[in-house]
Amino acid sequence: MGFLVEAVANIAPYIYAVCGALALFQLYRTWQVRSERRQAVFSLERDKALDDLYRIFLSALLMLAVMGFTYFASTTLRAAMLTVDSSTGLASPGDTSASPNNSGSALIPTPTFTPETPTPTPRPTPIVVATPVPDDPEENAQQEAATPESQPPAVSPALCPDARAVILSPGNGAVVNGVVPIVGTAQHDQFSFYKLEIAPSGANQSFSYLAGAESPVVGGLLGNLDSSNVAAGTYTVQLVVVDRTGNYPSPCRVTVVVQN
Repeated sequence: MGFLVEAVANIAPYIYAVCGALALFQLYRTWQVRSERRQAVFSLERDKALDDLYRIFLSALLMLAVMGFTYFASTTLRAAMLTVDSSTGLASPGDTSASPNNSGSALIPTPTFTPETPTPTPRPTPIVVATPVPDDPEENAQQEAATPESQPPAVSPALCPDARAVILSPGNGAVVNGVVPIVGTAQHDQFSFYKLEIAPSGANQSFSYLAGAESPVVGGLLGNLDSSNVAAGTYTVQLVVVDRTGNYPSPCRVTVVVQN
């Protein structure tokens, strides 16, 4: 028991740090789940968001219990055990291990680890070499004629990890304008509904509802993207197929460039 209390007291700062990091993550998850619940269109989505909030609440209670036990063990229990050890040493005068001159009974302080700051490695300075420009006008004209014109961006298939959620058109990197039909497949053995979502491309994407239905589609029209409803720029459109349990396979995503 004493070994366990001493171990908990030694690693108490790390336990507090881990619980604090988990608390920040749970706050972010709470904000994310509340945002999904506000944007939910179907009741199944709202029920799933409530279940996620309940699990986050249970995790918070568990972290509070861990932090409370750590604080109690590292302060009250440890002080009580040190008092008992001291009383035992005083009650046995013939025991040489209780003598203050005995170095074996002294508490050895735990060294504090200080991370060393790595010395930044200097980056080499890039050398820019200027391209010589010929003075002959005829040679300049030949070089301009040999320069290829800028090619339009290549269009590739959509990123669809699961064959049950596939966007066939538009392709990845397509430039769109006006009302654009989104064609593909949305099916599942336990199909409940599908939805199309759109979000500006970037690190922190927040998807908004675009279209959806409660009947499967195989190689047909999933919905329409009206470019007049969004600002010009690059967007990510994803297809999510949800089953009766509220789960869904990996969404299919495609990146399009809207030009108004």
